[in-house]
Amino acid sequence: MQKHIRLMIGFLGLLLLTSLALLPEATLAMLGVFLAVGLNLILFSVLRPFRNFTITRSVDKHQLIPPADIKTTLNMRYDGQFPTNASVEFECKSLDLDVNTGTIVFRPGQDYVLTQTLAAVRRGVHTISNTKVTIKDWLLLSGKTLTFNDAEEILVLPHIYPFATPPEATGSGVLGVVSSIKRGRSSEVWGIREYQPGDDYKIIAWKAMAKSPDHKPMSKIMAGEVGPAITVILDIGKDGALPNGDDTTLDIGADIAASLCYNFVQRGTRTGLAFFDNKMRTLIRPSKGEAHIDSVLRHLALVQPSLDKFLITNLSKTYLQLSSTEFGNSFVLILGRLDDRLIDSYIPKIKTARDLVVVIVHNETNQDRAEQIQEAAQKVGVTCLLASAETVRGTIGSLERWAYATTQRA
Repeated sequence: MQKHIRLMIGFLGLLLLTSLALLPEATLAMLGVFLAVGLNLILFSVLRPFRNFTITRSVDKHQLIPPADIKTTLNMRYDGQFPTNASVEFECKSLDLDVNTGTIVFRPGQDYVLTQTLAAVRRGVHTISNTKVTIKDWLLLSGKTLTFNDAEEILVLPHIYPFATPPEATGSGVLGVVSSIKRGRSSEVWGIREYQPGDDYKIIAWKAMAKSPDHKPMSKIMAGEVGPAITVILDIGKDGALPNGDDTTLDIGADIAASLCYNFVQRGTRTGLAFFDNKMRTLIRPSKGEAHIDSVLRHLALVQPSLDKFLITNLSKTYLQLSSTEFGNSFVLILGRLDDRLIDSYIPKIKTARDLVVVIVHNETNQDRAEQIQEAAQKVGVTCLLASAETVRGTIGSLERWAYATTQRA
């Protein structure tokens, strides 16, 4: 409206100038323009076409695992008395969505449907903005913008890469899986775990206890009994923001952690998750079930690089507080920081108390350093895998083989 008024004031000034200058033709022209703009303003103010729009927007998915598409549908209806002009826009910057219809002529009783599909390729919470409708007057000089309170959030979970062997075919071959579908214990033995108070003396593994360096009491894992847990530790330090293909190092690490947790839980393994930089930021205790994996995936979808660097010296102290009874003896450490020169010497310290596998997420810039850490780790008997944006699937396959080999060793 302000633009209308400024224009009318301007044309009124020109009208006065032309009349004072005794220019009749110019005066009539200015008078015609002045009346047209004034009539346009009056009609727009009286008819108020912006009150006759009904907007409904829907999104077909609010939580998904990539790769997947999200479809947004916009339904708009105009019930005014005269045709009018309007444009519609909304966006989701994080998913590269930018919808702007440009000016469209709407006729009374017309329905307008706009469908837009966007690819969900980045984990995290993505917000589709409010819908804005700008209704123009008939001379397209000004207009009124309506903002609909319909912003929506979409949670895109990390990528999940399945194990090659389906859950129903694993039997007792993977960590923490019961070895029989029968309820209760049977005489079948498929593994060894630490002794827990209350264990029947019949399942004490005397030979295993005698062979262990510290002679800790050990118990047999019988058919129908849940085996040991596994815990995944993800480095969320500031180095996670380093570019890695189209993603970041933390994105790759989150994909690996999500794939591991999902596959282990699907196979009945109690699985825990920890976020660590220079201290424990988040700790999800090992468990099973749909609610547990949903919580794990949500945390992995939302996690962002912290402002601190990962310190393996701090981890070597903190992990000792995680009891093997609850968190298991098997840890997967997913590292993104490689410039810490103490990594080589501290990995063996963690290995002494846990069955450890290290996954190093690297890019082209720090690949040489990753290979150096891998060589140092393997010299002391620590399984160390390298992962990048191009090798995630292969890394998941190697981790699956590690899980089976760990059970067979037990």
